[in-house]
Amino acid sequence: MKRNPVYQLISLTCLLGAVCIAIWYIPNSTFIPRASKGPLLHEETSDFSKIRVRGDEKKRHLLFVSDAGVEQLQSTIDLENPGDLQVAYTKTLFASLFFKNPQKRMLVIGLGGGGMIRFIDENFPDTTVEAVEIDPAVVRLAAEYFETKPKPGVVIHTEDAFEFLARSHEPFDAIYLDAFLRPSVDGDPEGKTARLKTEEFLATMRDQLSPDGILACNLILWRSTTSGDLASLRKVFPSVVEFRVPGTGNLVAIASRTKEKFTREELATRAAELESLYPDALPFAELVKAMKATP
Repeated sequence: MKRNPVYQLISLTCLLGAVCIAIWYIPNSTFIPRASKGPLLHEETSDFSKIRVRGDEKKRHLLFVSDAGVEQLQSTIDLENPGDLQVAYTKTLFASLFFKNPQKRMLVIGLGGGGMIRFIDENFPDTTVEAVEIDPAVVRLAAEYFETKPKPGVVIHTEDAFEFLARSHEPFDAIYLDAFLRPSVDGDPEGKTARLKTEEFLATMRDQLSPDGILACNLILWRSTTSGDLASLRKVFPSVVEFRVPGTGNLVAIASRTKEKFTREELATRAAELESLYPDALPFAELVKAMKATP
């Protein structure tokens, strides 16, 4: 049967459009071609995720693998410079320092290879950082391949974050929510990641913060749940500021227990102060440019 030429033209146009979107999106997303992160050093399937470690003697990458075989970068560490953040969205998470500085006690939910806690330990030596990771395999691989281990000022808990935060703790100045499990189109099949963003659990984290403490969350722009996550944050916290992560599909939300709001100009002033205090940490002025206009 001969197809209508108009139908063929429309089909071809749609196909070309899809190819163009893919070409633009893939290099800018957290989903990455396997070859770009080096040879496979280790692979295993834990009770929570399929995990791969790639890299060489200098850089190591921890990746989670979806049921479709797509690798998602979770953590990268330069073993020669472990205090340098390698993943774009993790840098943006520390826009939190605009709203709360210093942060004497930090909690990171989700360990990965340990890039964030290594950054904190190297750049903020007066800070105590605790990490909570549900998957024992991740904790083991972080130590074996990424040299991320407990030490004075660095505590790693192998535990469900729900159980950990169900207990009372000395208040944290900042909580960083960076938890992923078995990444698929819209979250893990068992819902363990999704439940970290319920209003009830957000309120639990809020109540574990100091009076002016903050929560920093990494979100994925294209997920259908992201708008709901942001709405939940705004119901639980008096103030939420969004930062786009340039060149990626990530969005960082900084939620504060205080109602105080800052203009971009005020944050630029704070950025200059932070760069003076922590000259080797981050280009804070660049983070200000990534801030979305507040509603």
